[in-house]
Amino acid sequence: MNITINQITPRRENNEIKSMQVNFTARTLDGNISLSGNIPIDEFGNSVDLISLEKSVRDALVKRIMTGEDSEE
Repeated sequence: MNITINQITPRRENNEIKSMQVNFTARTLDGNISLSGNIPIDEFGNSVDLISLEKSVRDALVKRIMTGEDSEE
């Protein structure tokens, strides 16, 4: 699955970034399935590593699809 990060929005609390809302598009390698959406990401370092961020989005997306769990539960 190819993941494209379209936008990253920091979520702040007391002037400190607590999480990021990541807007993405995803497409299977054969192009038959296409998704778009946003996922909250709570774990990140001091700088944004897009490769790691894409993996985090992919992992969260797969978890939601497979289990139906909302990441904010």
